[in-house]
Amino acid sequence: MMKRLGWLLLGGLLVFGYGYVRENPKQKLFALLKHLPQAAPNKPDATQTGLQAPDSGAKTTVAGALASWIHKEEPSEQERSAPGTPHPLDHIAASPVGSTNRILHKTFAVTTLTKFAFEIPSHAATPHLHGVFRSFAQQQAAQSSDDSGNVDFLVLNQQQYADLATGRQSEALFSAESTHDQEVNLGLPVSQDQPQKYYLVFRNASTAEGRKLVQADFTVDF
Repeated sequence: MMKRLGWLLLGGLLVFGYGYVRENPKQKLFALLKHLPQAAPNKPDATQTGLQAPDSGAKTTVAGALASWIHKEEPSEQERSAPGTPHPLDHIAASPVGSTNRILHKTFAVTTLTKFAFEIPSHAATPHLHGVFRSFAQQQAAQSSDDSGNVDFLVLNQQQYADLATGRQSEALFSAESTHDQEVNLGLPVSQDQPQKYYLVFRNASTAEGRKLVQADFTVDF
């Protein structure tokens, strides 16, 4: 009879405790555990007194299991304070969106090949190159529409320019062959977390006709 009564009391405590801690389990479980009976370390053994305590072991086991579960969920002070190692892509830097950079605005001579390097800053979401150039033979500067002033024009990334410099065949982001009046409107790849370098390349389409003069105006929007 006493054993059954003890289990009924324990079941009632658990049902009451579930409803009590439903909204804020950890804080209220700590308060509830204080009221559960614990094993008394100096209490005489039941076999020596002739008394039986059938329910004390069960209550102590339940209370100990609940306490272990709660403490397992709680992070240690060292875990809460230890900083994680950030990934490079997690870094958020100021975006250059809305800015403009004029990268070329001049008249220059092209004997064989002339290049101009420019850089897209990091975190540029939609870099855009636009501009125009005209070219003509140096001895016929007044005749800008004459095909004798034709040049080749290329827009290259760093790897493509390295291939060109070593004589290897490579594709270009943009190319126009044998032209003396060219407009350029080109979207460039997103730069992500590293700046990207590009090249404007003007190449004399016919060196036998001598040097060419090029008037160029190019801008990059970010």
